[in-house]
Amino acid sequence: MILAENIKKCSKCELRKTCNSPIPWDGNYKTKILIIWEAPWKDEDIAWKPFVGRSGKLLTKILESLWYYREKDYYITNIVKCRPPNNRDPKPEEIESCHKYLIEQINEMRPEVIVTLWRFSFNFLVPDITITNWRWKVYKIHWITWIKLDFSPLVLAIYHPAVALYNPTKINIIKEDLQKLNALIK
Repeated sequence: MILAENIKKCSKCELRKTCNSPIPWDGNYKTKILIIWEAPWKDEDIAWKPFVGRSGKLLTKILESLWYYREKDYYITNIVKCRPPNNRDPKPEEIESCHKYLIEQINEMRPEVIVTLWRFSFNFLVPDITITNWRWKVYKIHWITWIKLDFSPLVLAIYHPAVALYNPTKINIIKEDLQKLNALIK
């Protein structure tokens, strides 16, 4: 796929100098569910796959308990394709350098539902809503950063699974939110 090769060859920002390789995505590109997080962490940078560390394993376990499997039921990616040093938050200029790849992924994939893991990915798609007001709501988007989409996916924001690693009571909240997927998929 040309997009994956372009992502792997990218050197638009300083992050490329500090990571092993840009990480395009994992999962089924032809599914109706897209999961987006902010950036790869150390485990992902080593494995060259998104969301394979402790948080990723927890998310996989929760999704599999709901009968969703990465290989066939969803596709997972990040806004920023290279790991920021020390797993820090991506800087606005890094998001600016990389976000066009995500928009291209979304336009090619045309998911019905986009699940965002916490604030960066949510506010990238739904910029005018604070993270404290997103829970229990689903948003239909028509634009991404001034680019008009020719379809209107739904956005469902959930807690990042790392929250549940530190507070196991959040596992049920994440699972409860992800249970909405069946109703959201046409």
